[in-house]
Amino acid sequence: MHGDALGVLGQIIGALTIAIPLIYFAVHIRKQNLDTKASTTEKALQSHTKLAAQLQDPELAEIWLTGMSSVDALSDVDRLRLMTYATAVLRNYENSFVQWRNRKLDNETWFTLLSVVIDLKNSDIYAHILKSRHYQFRPDFIKYINELNVSGN
Repeated sequence: MHGDALGVLGQIIGALTIAIPLIYFAVHIRKQNLDTKASTTEKALQSHTKLAAQLQDPELAEIWLTGMSSVDALSDVDRLRLMTYATAVLRNYENSFVQWRNRKLDNETWFTLLSVVIDLKNSDIYAHILKSRHYQFRPDFIKYINELNVSGN
């Protein structure tokens, strides 16, 4: 009986020797994933804020507002400025889309950012970008945006 008890004790110790490191690694990987998600969220929000802050320039803000309803109402130079800026804005959202699809950006942050994309989608700017620069964006991103309904779902 004594030998059986020692055998059982050895099996328990052997199982714990395997289980404890596995639990440690699982906890460590989960924390690492949460840290990565937090970092990605912070970078995405900083990037979007930086782009939005450029609209504090009254001239760019006027170009943007005019372009929202009629890109063709702008001069060639202002149209170029608008399309360059709008492409950068959309590229930024495309990056956030990729991070969200790869589960590195949480749903709450993505859907908050998406509300701005919906406004842009419903503008003349978006129609012009699709017409002239669609090839600069990932097809899955464009498809996702195009399939959005007004409420963003």
